[in-house]
Amino acid sequence: MSLEQILEQASTARPGYELAAFREAGLPVYVLTLRVLTLEQKPLGPIDEGVLRAVQAGLSAPEQLVSFLGLSANVLNPVLAGLTTTEQVNYSRAVGESAAKVTLTAKGKTTLIELSTTRPQERTLRVCFDALTKQLLFISPEQLFKPRELKEMGFVEVPVGQAKRPEVEDISLQEFDRFLQIQRAGLEEKRELLAIRRVERRELHFLGCVMAFYRSQANRNEVDVAFWREDGPALEHENRFRALGGPELVGANLLTMEGALAAGTAQPERPERPIENRAQAPLSSAPSAEANAQKPSSAVEGDDPLTVQSVLCHEHPALLRRALLKSRKRLLIISPWIRHQVVNWEFIASLEALLRANVTVHIGYGLDEGEGAGKGVPGQSKIPITERAEKDLRGLQSKYKNFHLVYVGNTHRKLLVSDDEFAVTTSFNWLSFRGDPKDRPRDEYGEVFRKASQVEKRYQAGMVLLEEGYRGATGGAGARQVGAGRRAE
Repeated sequence: MSLEQILEQASTARPGYELAAFREAGLPVYVLTLRVLTLEQKPLGPIDEGVLRAVQAGLSAPEQLVSFLGLSANVLNPVLAGLTTTEQVNYSRAVGESAAKVTLTAKGKTTLIELSTTRPQERTLRVCFDALTKQLLFISPEQLFKPRELKEMGFVEVPVGQAKRPEVEDISLQEFDRFLQIQRAGLEEKRELLAIRRVERRELHFLGCVMAFYRSQANRNEVDVAFWREDGPALEHENRFRALGGPELVGANLLTMEGALAAGTAQPERPERPIENRAQAPLSSAPSAEANAQKPSSAVEGDDPLTVQSVLCHEHPALLRRALLKSRKRLLIISPWIRHQVVNWEFIASLEALLRANVTVHIGYGLDEGEGAGKGVPGQSKIPITERAEKDLRGLQSKYKNFHLVYVGNTHRKLLVSDDEFAVTTSFNWLSFRGDPKDRPRDEYGEVFRKASQVEKRYQAGMVLLEEGYRGATGGAGARQVGAGRRAE
């Protein structure tokens, strides 16, 4: 299944739960190099068969075999030694006899009937061992991603938690026998497992999957993590991962706070200045880096907390993800800069899913930073969009008439509008900054508006900016629309 098909199925797979977020990830798989002892059955070679048939016919002296087969003693002696080692013949001298004789054993007679021989063989084999389910995977190691490859693609490594590394006793001999049967399918050579001696090497690789975060509709603080592969949901991985405490390791606990934000639930923590007074507030009144990392969103004093809500840095990505997953009619994003680190595979896949569902999407970007742009002048060389991001977005624009990518050229506005549900005006650069709470704290501040009239005014103001551009405080419709909308509220 494609990523879009997986997301479509995952979104309706759990009654009573909603798909809150997703990441493309890698399930941990150990590639084990094993030292094993096998009993291998091989076709009987022509020289071996000739010697055995000659002995069966009654020739017992090595000189007779040399003469009958037309072989030199230098060729025959190693063959006799090998047949003796594998118990096909006995080469011995009886009491009272002057010379040793070659006689056929019961195993040698069976070998002549089957025209094949068995011998123990010690060798190394590479197998794939699932770190979560503790089972062998019947796939080739070439189907897995190495850690470096996973990092380059921006995938998440699914952690193994407290799971210990695999030892010989963790490998099911029944599963390993099945592995040998699959490996020898279509080959004349057959192998029977005698023993797994030791694990010589362990390499941690990853199997591609989609990691889905589900939030309960009845209890917004209940978040679970599931895994989807190309063949469908990986339920055993989900259960083992939960038992190991994995959801907390991948940040599922952070979604409980983000869920309250996305659902419009205010969490008052401390009073703040009214909106109209913030422009004149001194810099010291802005949230500190510590507050940014620790404080949840809070209602603005004097406003309805269900319709106007303040958001800090690490709370913005949840709103962007919600807009990408939940928009049904329209989506508007304005961001001065666009970077492929944010507009990555996940963003593009989610955006294309919206476009396929006939959602109208507008993205405005671009800030002209003067003649020094692109020439290495400090503070004036920040390109508006990276090459990879532009290629991906232009590709969507060429496929979908309902997608509009607009270069404004002089906007520093940051705006996000999803349907009639919410609008966010903020200092947060939506498409160039990830806002990961694990990174160094950074002061970003915005306000979420949920009243339909407030959302509509900000949407219209954004659309005027994209259609007409900004020409100054008194010269552009974009500026007039913003001012008018603000005064009306």
